Amino acid sequence: MYGDVPSGPRPKAWAPMKRHQGKRRLPPLGSLRGFEAAARHMSFRDAANELQLTEGAVSRQIKTLELSLGVALFVRKTRQVHLTKEGERLFQAVREALDLVEQAVVRIKEPPRRKTLLLSALPTLTSRWIMPRLHEFIKHDRHIDVRIVASLDPVDLSDGHIDIAIRVGRLPGARTAVEARPRIEHTMVENWDGVRADELFPDVLVPVCAPTLLGRRRIKEAKDLLHYPLIHTSTRRFAWNDWLRGHGVTKLPRADRTLEFGHFFMSIEAALHGQGIAIIPRIILALYKEASRLHRPIEATLPSAGSYYLLVPDARLKVPEVAMLHRWLLSEAAALRPLA
Repeated sequence: MYGDVPSGPRPKAWAPMKRHQGKRRLPPLGSLRGFEAAARHMSFRDAANELQLTEGAVSRQIKTLELSLGVALFVRKTRQVHLTKEGERLFQAVREALDLVEQAVVRIKEPPRRKTLLLSALPTLTSRWIMPRLHEFIKHDRHIDVRIVASLDPVDLSDGHIDIAIRVGRLPGARTAVEARPRIEHTMVENWDGVRADELFPDVLVPVCAPTLLGRRRIKEAKDLLHYPLIHTSTRRFAWNDWLRGHGVTKLPRADRTLEFGHFFMSIEAALHGQGIAIIPRIILALYKEASRLHRPIEATLPSAGSYYLLVPDARLKVPEVAMLHRWLLSEAAALRPLA
């Protein structure tokens, strides 16, 4: 498996660091701080000022350290001091050790910096899918904030402003006959260079209405739907016409028997109130508890010419927080996909 350590004798470079099991052979630790300050300033007086001690106190700390080690650490002259060879070796080690301690203290005292990610998603998926679940992601990754912008517009992922996007449409180069699949007019991305696209859900269109709309009548064929008001959603202007054409109905709905609303949730509400038959993506219906009260007048469905995609620049996936949100969205989508 990739990443496994090969079997057999390990090179010396792989040998794990041995933990110290016995009593550490350390000099008086309190004196090391005075020694480090004096060695850094090359002055007992300056070290004393920094540590808010007397010069005599610093001198005694260093003397205690020298007696403990059995070597001189400084060459003392009338107005200045210099490190001995042993003093230089100890200074280098103590300075590195104190640097590590200082860095650890800073990390402990300072909370991890919060990372804000920008997610651009479709309005209905934002309100019905992402927002009700987002707290689960933030609960496990508390240092990440996610700011969501609901939009249908083509997303620009080239400037690094938006980290991840969710759009519906066709991938560049995908060929689908308009006669066979309902069109999706949306342009997903302004510039596809370096953009990764993962399919979240297929876009399968389903007619739905209130049970009271039909009464005891039954819809036997797709053309029978034309006897009822048809509810259009302006973000999918051709959905009904293409869906009917895909089921062999060439006659278009009469303009006086159609209603149009701006978003799918509006069309669903209109259908619930018996105003007509709406055509809604199956994944959107799965996200609406209220949709369980809707009736499917005909079992026929038709996949559209596109799908819902998770879009992210390859370069942004190298950012750990972006990669975490990307994996979480894919996981959540996989759990919901059987309903789409």
